[in-house]
Amino acid sequence: MKKKYQIFISSTYKDLVKARAKVRDAILSMMHFPVGMEMFNAADEEQWEIIKETIDSSDYYVLILGQRYGSEIEEGSDAGISYTEKEFRYATEKKIPILVFIMADSVPLQRDFIESDSQRKKLEKFKVIASHGHTMQWWENEDELARKVIASLHQQMDRKERTGWIRGDSFDIEASYAELLKLNKKICELEEENEKLKSQIVVRKPHLKVSFVMAEVDSAEESKKEECYLHGGLVQEISENHIKMREITGNAENYRNKYEPLEIGYVDAHLRPYVRKEDIQKYNESLPDAKAIDEYIKQMRVYEKLKKGGVALYLKIENDGTAKATDVRVSATFPECVHLMNIDDVKKLVEPPAPKLPPNPIDAAEKKYERKMNPMVDLANYFACVQPSYSFDAINSSFLSNRLDTKDYCFYIDENSIFAENRQLPHKDAGIFDDFYMIPVKKGDAKIKISMMCSEYVEPEEQYIDIQIV
Repeated sequence: MKKKYQIFISSTYKDLVKARAKVRDAILSMMHFPVGMEMFNAADEEQWEIIKETIDSSDYYVLILGQRYGSEIEEGSDAGISYTEKEFRYATEKKIPILVFIMADSVPLQRDFIESDSQRKKLEKFKVIASHGHTMQWWENEDELARKVIASLHQQMDRKERTGWIRGDSFDIEASYAELLKLNKKICELEEENEKLKSQIVVRKPHLKVSFVMAEVDSAEESKKEECYLHGGLVQEISENHIKMREITGNAENYRNKYEPLEIGYVDAHLRPYVRKEDIQKYNESLPDAKAIDEYIKQMRVYEKLKKGGVALYLKIENDGTAKATDVRVSATFPECVHLMNIDDVKKLVEPPAPKLPPNPIDAAEKKYERKMNPMVDLANYFACVQPSYSFDAINSSFLSNRLDTKDYCFYIDENSIFAENRQLPHKDAGIFDDFYMIPVKKGDAKIKISMMCSEYVEPEEQYIDIQIV
């Protein structure tokens, strides 16, 4: 007996009236039951209880996202989110199979549906959350949407059979019980036979795993490598399942030494004829005040922490399974003991300007003494100043040759998480994504949580990498 399924349709309303109607009619053409917000007043708390009961009794949940985030809840624990997102969160909590359909970015934005910047940002974030861990497809028009909804529902119904509805008068209970006994015996026989066959079959399935590798540069001179790629000995151990790093101590306090007052006793005997006490006193009186020096040291501590206290890493995704993975989506959430930055932002960091020092009388005395002892020193200094200087700084092309084509993937950082997507990853292959910058900020042991999803997975798979900051 064929089951009838109840499908809950969730979306904003004003901008998607036609889309909802198309999807509703498509579900009816499949001989199933569509239900949705048209039946309720979502702003009414009592009606929200009815909506929850309706979602509870639904077999599948279809989420349609267009160009609006929608009306937001004004009070309570859900204040600030839209009613559509509230429905989605509840369906996720109840583990109802969710199918997500997002309007493509290529569809022109309709003027009537333009929202505030904050609502647009919430919509983009909602799209990321909704697409992660669920079956997701893009659509450009209502007819295409209806076709994709039908195809996805058929696939879900075949893959995840739900409770559904069956007419109570459509079968004979006693005859069915006898048939069940026969079937139970047959099942036992088939299970035994299936176990034998399974031992002879290799299941073709992708198997994703994530790791982090240190980014590298190649340079003609060691001193001219970029700080963010040197790692400074911060990484003590890095493997597929474990990262051990040390937190930088920094030496910003050492910059204070160059602002120490001079004393005549510091002057070497051979320079005494060229230095007067008045020069020393004038130098000391012209030094920056303590407040300016303290502020400079404070800024240098932050600068050194950011510029020299982190490491540049690449995200590596491997597929060591027996089948190709398509529409790969990976997220990695890092603990509070580290801070993430975009590598380009690190490269743009500029060292804080140091408080200006007055001319040092001891340096001036040294130059006078050199000119007296060697009159040609000024000419030598001139030629030294006009010599050409060269700087070499090249990325190691052999290392980057394994990185993925930017047309096939995207990679970005959001707060303390990174997200990566790739169209496909052949089996027994790996992809290297853009580099990012990780800064240890607090000692301790924690874990990096990684979630992996692809079209061949039914549910997301999770992986954890231990991280230790010493």
